[in-house]
Amino acid sequence: MEFDVTNLDKRLLIQALFAHSAPRGFGVEEYKFRNKVGDNAEALTNEECDIILLGLNDKEVGSIRLLDYHKGKPMKLDLYKKNNGRILASTEGYDYRNGKYRYFEALLNIFSMDEILITKKGYSAYSMSSLPEDLIRPKEQETIFKNLLKNTIQKENEFGKYSIIDESKIKYTPPFMEGL
Repeated sequence: MEFDVTNLDKRLLIQALFAHSAPRGFGVEEYKFRNKVGDNAEALTNEECDIILLGLNDKEVGSIRLLDYHKGKPMKLDLYKKNNGRILASTEGYDYRNGKYRYFEALLNIFSMDEILITKKGYSAYSMSSLPEDLIRPKEQETIFKNLLKNTIQKENEFGKYSIIDESKIKYTPPFMEGL
């Protein structure tokens, strides 16, 4: 999947993605160590986000990998900055390490639906084919995200085409809000 993140608060985006990520592989040991020594491995400060975002400067265009692992969590922040200033975020690396639609879920839990600009609704054919068992969502959860992606409206702005979720056709309640 791919999103236009040009106008999103980048600090908030990184903090949301970090919160929706879990330590994996070699990162588990780093995560445990950081917690043991009192380093908060569950959240990122604004200052940490600013350091991460240094790679996304005004002059650089093209593919930018801002972050691979941080505090033991797989972040896989892959951005593409176009000449016109548009910033696109590919979710495949992040979702492969954290679960299908996990990036999308993080956006839905933090930003309003009209702020989430979808530029590519699917994944490459091979990218999600070998997910570890613990990252495969139950069918009913996957259906929720597929339905959101089916119920979109095509729009266009100065940067190009995108889709937004048609809130008149479908509602989304984050799992942590259900029952409130």
